Amino acid sequence: MNALDIEIAVAKHFNWRQNIIVPNVSWGWGLRYEADMVIVSSVGYAAEVEIKVTRGDIKADHKKRHQHDSPRFRRLWFAVPKSLADDPAIPSRAGILAVDDNKYGKWVETVRGGTLNRNAEKLSEAHIRRLLELGVMRVWSLKEHVRNKYKSTPSPA
Repeated sequence: MNALDIEIAVAKHFNWRQNIIVPNVSWGWGLRYEADMVIVSSVGYAAEVEIKVTRGDIKADHKKRHQHDSPRFRRLWFAVPKSLADDPAIPSRAGILAVDDNKYGKWVETVRGGTLNRNAEKLSEAHIRRLLELGVMRVWSLKEHVRNKYKSTPSPA
């Protein structure tokens, strides 16, 4: 299982039709670090999802200066393969989402809810709009990447 598998499973879990979900948010939203995924609920609160694939990824996160401390987020989640859901290096304040495979595909289980940041405020319309703009930029960058990948692939004769 790789980070993209986890990212897609988590986005489906939080339902991208009901919530705003944007991957890889940093420079354009005033964060001092990159949030792997930002989810904004229908009532306007934001959550950060940190995606980790290995125990080494989880341990390396402790060396970062920011410690996922943006006051903008009401909740912090760590999304990991199910085999890592009990890793003691996951911060105790973080919720844990365990991603696993079954015969129908990837599924997500909430292992722990984590601590709610009661000081986080609802996002302003300007913050939500900017996040949506960043999401749209991601779509066009991805489309360009896909086009370039297939442009260099020879067509079958």
